[in-house]
Amino acid sequence: MGLSSRTLLLVLVLTLVAILSAPSLSSSTTFAVSAQPQATQEHLQKKVSRLQAKAAKNKGIVELDAQAFEEVMSKPRNYSMAVLFTAISPEFQCVPCLNFDPEYKLVASGWSRLADKSQLFFGVLDFKVGQAIFQKFGMNSAPSVLYFPASDAMSSQPNLDRYDFAKNGFQAETFAEWLNGRAGTNVKVRRPFDFVAFAVKVLGVALAVGTAILLYTKAGKISSSKYLWSAISMFTIFIMISGHMWNQIRNPPYTVPGRDGRPGFIAQGFQNQFGLETQLVAVIYAVLTGSVISLIAVVPKIENPTMQRVAVWASMGLFALMFSVLIQFFRIKNPGYPFTLMFK
Repeated sequence: MGLSSRTLLLVLVLTLVAILSAPSLSSSTTFAVSAQPQATQEHLQKKVSRLQAKAAKNKGIVELDAQAFEEVMSKPRNYSMAVLFTAISPEFQCVPCLNFDPEYKLVASGWSRLADKSQLFFGVLDFKVGQAIFQKFGMNSAPSVLYFPASDAMSSQPNLDRYDFAKNGFQAETFAEWLNGRAGTNVKVRRPFDFVAFAVKVLGVALAVGTAILLYTKAGKISSSKYLWSAISMFTIFIMISGHMWNQIRNPPYTVPGRDGRPGFIAQGFQNQFGLETQLVAVIYAVLTGSVISLIAVVPKIENPTMQRVAVWASMGLFALMFSVLIQFFRIKNPGYPFTLMFK
């Protein structure tokens, strides 16, 4: 009976110890569980801070390679990411990539004006440093823009949305509208002031006003002037054959900065052109036509033989020079063209 009492007492003591130790065990378990989300939040904050620093140094753009892409896309991810898959290295000769690159960067520059700079980032991945990622997403053409929304899930399968260039075009405004609708942001496009376009418009208005005044004062003589109608006809021809109507339909960029930062004004390939390229071609055509008209209509009227000879050589030299420049334009658009005139 005494042994049974001691055994019962021992059982009671062990039970009491177990009950008293249970809360401390529960609290340590709770601490372990809560420590994991805290570590995840710290990791996300560091990742966001690195992205913000890179974007701030490069006008909103985060340059990526294969390793950096995997890092910024790893989940969980509390920010959205727009990534431009491109190939702007000269060896790829991707004219659409060069056309869209400044438009994408123009939208990305609006990142600095966002109220919450941790909500959305703009990445650029070039094929030259990210071939593995291109293969991962089955891309066989560029440019392409993928939008990756924020995700707290740990799943390795990425959620994404692809920008449709065929439907939406290459303009920054259209792309910004598409992106804002998905990210819930308000990225605004602010184009730099185009002084050349403004000067052309002012000159056009002044020319139109002057022409209207001249027509009003001398309507009879001007309306029947063959020189006026010849000039109007040639001006229209120069504008049309240089690609002005194509520009009105496609609205291409005026120039595109090259890899060295200098503006490029000739688009490679026969399916693309820049605004400045069109104007230069029109001027070349006008000079070529003017030199021929000089040989036909002006030179024969010069009575001094020496001056007439000089005018002939000047007109022929100008024609040869400008035609050589035109051939060089053609060679830039088609590097395989074998012929040259004055330049090699």
